[in-house]
Amino acid sequence: MNEPKSLSTITTKQSVSLKPKLRFKEFDGDWEKKTLGEVSKISSGGTPSRNTPIFWNGNIYWVTTSLIDFNTIYESEEKITEEALKKSSAKLFPIGTILMAMYGQGKTRGKVAKLGMEATTNQACAAIMVKNNINKDYLFQNLAGRYDEIRELSNEGGQQNLSGGIIKEIKITFPQLPEQQKIATFLTAIDCKLQQLNTKKNLLEQYKKGVMQQLFSQKLRFKDDDGKNYGGWEVKRLGDLGKVVSGLTYSPNDIVDAENGVLVLRSSNVQDRKLSFHDNVYVKVDNFNPVQKEDVLICVRNGSKRLIGKNAIIDENSEGIAFGAFMTIYRSKYNNFLFHYFGSEEYNKEVHKNLGATINSINGSDLKKFKVPFPGVKEQKKFANYLSSIESKIETITQQIDKTQAFKKGLLQQMFV
Repeated sequence: MNEPKSLSTITTKQSVSLKPKLRFKEFDGDWEKKTLGEVSKISSGGTPSRNTPIFWNGNIYWVTTSLIDFNTIYESEEKITEEALKKSSAKLFPIGTILMAMYGQGKTRGKVAKLGMEATTNQACAAIMVKNNINKDYLFQNLAGRYDEIRELSNEGGQQNLSGGIIKEIKITFPQLPEQQKIATFLTAIDCKLQQLNTKKNLLEQYKKGVMQQLFSQKLRFKDDDGKNYGGWEVKRLGDLGKVVSGLTYSPNDIVDAENGVLVLRSSNVQDRKLSFHDNVYVKVDNFNPVQKEDVLICVRNGSKRLIGKNAIIDENSEGIAFGAFMTIYRSKYNNFLFHYFGSEEYNKEVHKNLGATINSINGSDLKKFKVPFPGVKEQKKFANYLSSIESKIETITQQIDKTQAFKKGLLQQMFV
């Protein structure tokens, strides 16, 4: 999205006045600064007793922090009854209420969302109801843009949480309502663009998943260049098609800095079936099995069962790197086709069927026994090319999402004081 021509850069001394670095040129004057408690009413919800059946499965939406993700919430799976609203700590909040996660798993704490419908919430959600001198969408964008800062305000202790008291003291800077409205409208338009891109990406991912199921079940087949059917598929074992290569065993004492060690690929280096290098470990080692182009790197042991089996393919830029003992390399001349199998439901079922009883792992001998529907080489190529074309479209949209998010992040840093 292009910057509007009406935006101009303002150079001011922060110590003299409250003005943003980037501003719509028709506005001037200092901004005000107040606490969130001064410009809004802040409350929280509650959870009706699960042991009282008449409190649940009603027609009043009940929202938890799992739904809060810088979004507008229009529905929830769980609903409570009028009886629960009357006889529990649950409160009904109006459309437009801003919710902030006070605690939750992962990076949930500090996230915000808007209610697109009337709803109740659990006690982990702070409900922020804006007063008349603040535009709701402006405040939402302001809080969303300061997510990292707000997370740092958490209580100290074993479990870091935000409290109602902490949230009330969050400082908010704001201009007059017309400027708030223009900022909110502009940033909301970017959000709409992001939502469209995410919807398009999700639809393509669902389409790819459906196509893969059709292809691996052979309900959907390709034809040769003359329009004729290819021959029948066989069922092969991975061990018959390629080999499994074990990873490097090392101790914490072997870990060194990047200049003195070899990068060792681990589970954290596999994200969304691609290699990621945001969390690297380097090890001082003399001998190891390096990865090769088109190897499939597979997580075979992890403390989290859901991570077992995740994988990525090695490209030419990553050849020669080491990989850890909790990882395995699958190597074959058919990996351009088999990599799609490693992303299929059939593969996931095999993984979870073979997980160890006492430890989250699959061993090499079990992996070799995985059965693969296997077409001829020419049909494999068409199969792989077709799925790769869908993946290429998904990757293009992902890049557009990343660029749009970076663009918005830059604006948020400059448009607010």
